[in-house]
Amino acid sequence: MNYLMWDVDGTLLLTGGAGKDALINVIKDYYFLDAFDFTQSLAGRTDSDIVKKVVTRLRGRCNTAEATGILIRYHSELTKQLPLHRGRVLKNVERTLAYFQQPGSKYLNCLLTGNTRTGAQEKLAYYKLDKYFCLDHSVFGEISEDRQELARIAFSRLYLANNQSLSPRQLIFIGDTPNDVLCAQAIGARCLIILDGSSYQRHDFDSCRPWRIIDCLPDDPAQLEKMLNEE
Repeated sequence: MNYLMWDVDGTLLLTGGAGKDALINVIKDYYFLDAFDFTQSLAGRTDSDIVKKVVTRLRGRCNTAEATGILIRYHSELTKQLPLHRGRVLKNVERTLAYFQQPGSKYLNCLLTGNTRTGAQEKLAYYKLDKYFCLDHSVFGEISEDRQELARIAFSRLYLANNQSLSPRQLIFIGDTPNDVLCAQAIGARCLIILDGSSYQRHDFDSCRPWRIIDCLPDDPAQLEKMLNEE
């Protein structure tokens, strides 16, 4: 079996800013702020890293209880914000996921995302994509602040689940940011970058050199499967 480790935001779907606005609303309410905005891009980062840096910025330090409290409120706010924003599933995503879910497929759809498990599930459920993923072999952003550590955890779990007969080449990371590339490279896996929903341009990946870059998922998922089989 091979494992497709899909990122969520910018790769499978765009929420139209619902996640960002939900977190901003929670932070403003939690800290009694009239205004707040992020000083760094959120793309490719884990939710736990984002929240830790916000708390440290506002408090001077961060403790687990405070960060956890913000994330719990964020999940509640996210469900309110998703219907208020004009997000969308990206081109050919659903047909691709359905293709690899067919009986006899040698590829399994999993998630490796900076979203928390709850946040990822809320987004996927809202856009009706949740049924396509094996969550047992997925890894989420609350497990570690470090995206590369998530890759190591994913491989360790799958290695044990496969009776220690798994190669890193059997994991294909599919994302839209340089952090996705570095995540895959941390375990010697391949990374496919899809530019369709990305905030990055092709030249932004020159320094990290992903395995492949494509503009969007092909109309025929068999073409993607052929590419993946080529190694």
